[in-house]
Amino acid sequence: MFQPMLALWLAVSSGLLTLAASAQTPAVPPARAAASALVARTPATPGEYRSALEGYQPYSENKMVPWKEANDTVGKIGGWRAYAKEATEGQGQQWHAGHAAPAASAAKPAASQAKP
Repeated sequence: MFQPMLALWLAVSSGLLTLAASAQTPAVPPARAAASALVARTPATPGEYRSALEGYQPYSENKMVPWKEANDTVGKIGGWRAYAKEATEGQGQQWHAGHAAPAASAAKPAASQAKP
C-alpha cells in the first residue's frame, strides 16, 4: 500500500541529510593538501626495486615414514609424555618469574577440610 506522505517525507529527509553531510566535509582535507604540497616540492628520484619473491623457497615434500616405524620411534622415545616434557622444558621459569611459590606450611581453608 503506497502512502504518498511517507514517500515525500523520506525523499525530503534523505536530500537534507545528503546536503548536511556534503556541507561538513572540506573540499581538500588539510593533511592531504600538505602532503600534496610536499610531494610537489620534492624532486622525483628513481626508486629501488625489490621483488616480493626475493626470498622464496619452493615447497619440498618431506620424506614419508611408514606408520609402524613412526609408532615404534614414539614408543622408544617415551610416548606422548616425552613430547609433553619436551614442549614444557625451560618454560616453567618464564611462567613463574613474576611470583613466588606458596609457602609449604600454608593452611587449607576450613571449607575444604570439612566433609558433609
